[in-house]
Amino acid sequence: MENCDYLSSAYNILRWIGVFPSSDSTIWTRLAFNFYRVIIFIILALFTILMMVQMLVTTDLTMLAKTIDIWTMFFSGLYKWLYMTLFNWEFAQLKTALTQLQTQGSMAYGRSADAFTADYLKQMQKISYWYLFGGIVAAVLIIVSPLLTYSKGDRSDFQYYNDPKSYPLSCWIPFTLNENWMFLVLFVCHSIALVLIILVYLGIDTYFFGAIYAAGGQIELLNTSLNNNENNLAQLENSSCTNQTLMYTEKQRIHCYSTLRECVKHHILILNYIKNIRKLFSTLILMDYLHGITSLTFALFQLTISASVIETISVICFIFMSVWHQYLNNFFGEFIIQKQLSVCTALYNVPWWRCDKRVRQLLTLMILRSIKPTLITGYYMYKLSYESFISFVKALYTYYMVLRRVNMQDINA
Repeated sequence: MENCDYLSSAYNILRWIGVFPSSDSTIWTRLAFNFYRVIIFIILALFTILMMVQMLVTTDLTMLAKTIDIWTMFFSGLYKWLYMTLFNWEFAQLKTALTQLQTQGSMAYGRSADAFTADYLKQMQKISYWYLFGGIVAAVLIIVSPLLTYSKGDRSDFQYYNDPKSYPLSCWIPFTLNENWMFLVLFVCHSIALVLIILVYLGIDTYFFGAIYAAGGQIELLNTSLNNNENNLAQLENSSCTNQTLMYTEKQRIHCYSTLRECVKHHILILNYIKNIRKLFSTLILMDYLHGITSLTFALFQLTISASVIETISVICFIFMSVWHQYLNNFFGEFIIQKQLSVCTALYNVPWWRCDKRVRQLLTLMILRSIKPTLITGYYMYKLSYESFISFVKALYTYYMVLRRVNMQDINA
C-alpha cells in the first residue's frame, strides 16, 4: 500500500541499528545480524557505563553537567533500543497493520482512498526528514565542539590525550593514552557511539510520530467518507426521510446501511491501532520524559557556565533538539486526541433523526467509541498533550532555578 511507504524511512533506520531484523531469513544472515546487534549493544552499554563512572569521579561542575546531559540520553536510548529489539515483531506490526486499515477505509471511501491517504501523509515525510537532519547537525556540533573548545594549547600530549574534555563524550578513560593514533581511535569511537545513539532516538521518534500521523490520516479518511461520500451519507439522508413520499428502493437502503457498517469497522480498527500504539510506546514515553527533564535541567545549567562560544552553541543545539523532541511527542499526542474527537463532530452533522433504527444504532456505537478518546500515555503517569508540555516546561524551569540556587550557595560558601 502506498501509505505504508511513509513509515519505511524510519523502519529502515531502525533496521540499520539492529531493531528490526533483515528481510533475508537464512540462518547465516540471522547469525550475522544477531552478532551485529551484540556489537551495537556492547558499544552503547560500554559508553553508558564509562560516563556513569565519570559522573562519580569528576569534581568539575561543568564536566558533571555535560556528562549527565549525554549519559541520560545514552541510558534512555539503550533502554529504548533493548525494549524495541525485544518486542520488534509487535512494533513491526504497526507498519503492516496500516495495510489493513487502508483496505477497510477503501471499502467505505472508494477507489481513490489510496490517493487521498498518500496526499495526506506527505507532510509527515517532510517533518521526518527535517527532524533527522536537525539531529545529525546536532551530532556534528557535539563532535566538533571539543576540538574547538578544548584545544591542546600549551598542554603536553599526555595531558591532552587523557583529558575527558578532549572527546565528544565525557567518559572515564580506563587506560593511559600515549600515542596520537590512540587518541584518534578513541575519538572516532566516541563519535560512532554518539551518532549511533542519536540514530536510535531519531529512528524511534520518527517511527512513533509516523504511526500516529498515519492513524490520524485514517480518521481523516473516515470523516471524509461520512461527510462527502455520495454512496454513503447522501443516500442515507434521502432514503431515510419518513416524511417523503418518494423512497429509495430496498436495495439502495441496504447499500447505504452496508457502507455505513464499513465505516464502523474502519473506526474500530483505527481505535484498536491507537490503543496498540499506547500499549507499545507507554514505557518509552515515560523514559523520554524522565530523560528530558533531567538532561535539560543540567543542560540549562551548563549553558550558564559554558567555557566558550562553540560550547555554548553546541549546548543550545542540544537544548533545542531536546525541547523540540518533547514538543513533538506532545504535539502528536494532542493531534490524535483531536482527530478522535473530530469523529464525534462528523457524526453529529449526520441527520440521524431521519435515519432508520439500524443506522441510528451504528451511529450511536461510533459516537460512544469517540466521546472519550484514547490517550497516548507513559503508564498513565504522563499523557501526551499540549497541557503536559506546558507543565513540562514549568517543571524544567523550576528544577533549573533550584540547581542554580544551590550552585550559588556553594560558590558563596
